[in-house]
Amino acid sequence: MKQRLFDPKRLCRWTDGAMELLIGFFLSVFLLIIPLPGASEKAGYGRISELKTECLYALVGLILLHALLCFVRECVDARKTGKRLRPLTGTQLAALGFLICTLASAALSPYGEKAWVDSVAHETALTVVLYVLFFLAVSRWGRATRRLRTVLFWTMAAFCLLCLLQMLGKNPFGLYPRNMSFYDGYDVQYRGAYLGTVGNVDLASAFLALVIPILAVSSLKRPLRTVWQFWLLAAFCTGILIWLRVLCGLVGLLFGAAVSLVVLCPALWRKRVLLVLSVSTVVGIVLLWSFDPTVQFLHELHELLHGRAEDSFGTGRFFIWRQMLERVPERLWFGIGPDAVREAGLLPFVRYDASGSIAATAAITDAHCYPLQILFCQGLLALLCWLTTVGLVLRRWVAARANRAAAALGSGLVCFLGAMCFCFSSVIIMPFFWLTLGLLEAETTDTVRLLESKHPMNSLQSSEKNDPLTKNRRVDHF
Repeated sequence: MKQRLFDPKRLCRWTDGAMELLIGFFLSVFLLIIPLPGASEKAGYGRISELKTECLYALVGLILLHALLCFVRECVDARKTGKRLRPLTGTQLAALGFLICTLASAALSPYGEKAWVDSVAHETALTVVLYVLFFLAVSRWGRATRRLRTVLFWTMAAFCLLCLLQMLGKNPFGLYPRNMSFYDGYDVQYRGAYLGTVGNVDLASAFLALVIPILAVSSLKRPLRTVWQFWLLAAFCTGILIWLRVLCGLVGLLFGAAVSLVVLCPALWRKRVLLVLSVSTVVGIVLLWSFDPTVQFLHELHELLHGRAEDSFGTGRFFIWRQMLERVPERLWFGIGPDAVREAGLLPFVRYDASGSIAATAAITDAHCYPLQILFCQGLLALLCWLTTVGLVLRRWVAARANRAAAALGSGLVCFLGAMCFCFSSVIIMPFFWLTLGLLEAETTDTVRLLESKHPMNSLQSSEKNDPLTKNRRVDHF
């Protein structure tokens, strides 16, 4: 018998395995790739954003090519069977709305080509297009599998080992300037503090806040002998996060842990958990209002509760936020253009030492709050589309919390969103956000469909039994 070129069963097995392989390849290579000394005149952390951008374009390009093949496969099967193509979900439509608003923002930007492609600002319109297409490809044809969880484990193990060596004063791979270490950044010997394969410590803390819950929650309700290494790595990552003392990651992790506890705990405990968290929050607010702690962060919260805000709060974030919010009405609907903050002419941030002298001056290039970054750069419509995308995914997460992979991915996503309210956006970590969002959408789509079905198990079995595209799919959950 003549072999058919487009055999749905054969193509399904190949394309599903290839997507899993490409996602695992992206996860490991994109996280661990670093600029090595001698590779160019600008090596070390000084070139990390440029290298990650080039790597993103190459790796996501491969995934999108494979997604095109998957789409052709679906079209061929739909034509042969007479079935309609799978419709886009509400989440995917909202993401496309975010993409369209971003393109409109770039087209209307007063900064011209810099809103589309820029050698300094890496999250321009073209990069955002890749983000959204990456999400669409993963959410439609990807799946969170046990093998991807294993890839995440070993990749994070290598990442944490490098972080540990750097925090012990070593300089492996020459990422810091010669004869300097991680701690010299805090001593202002060079500009900024950097760690691991992501660079800036704010980015490192936000990334850890994303990964820690995924490692921990995916190990719940499993025999300790089979997941002890995941718990150990999650504890190691938490130790690094605490050692860094970067508040955006710690705040995000605590916020996400509280939300995840409410969502994932058994229904019988939910009211008690909510009561405990509510009482703890009220008691904490009363104590902060009544007493002025010596810790800077808590002191600032105390002042805010009394209605006293200063531009220096949040290590200057209030100064940045105030300037941006004052300028938002000027271009409310479509913003100034993707990642164009450095072109907006905002007043630089100035930090003073104890004697009142200027200790540092820095140009404002980011909002240090991702939702505000979208509002200022891409406009209100883009922000509403982004919030809708995230909100619909989290709504599915709540409905599909019994799915182990969905529970883990949703917990990590909530922690990351909490951290990104105080962290700046970067091409180094945002692809992991869109990857997590896509995998969570993929995991929850089938689960929610089953929950909404009158006879979910019979419906699943009958539909998959007669569908050549899902009959041979191997579902290997976290």
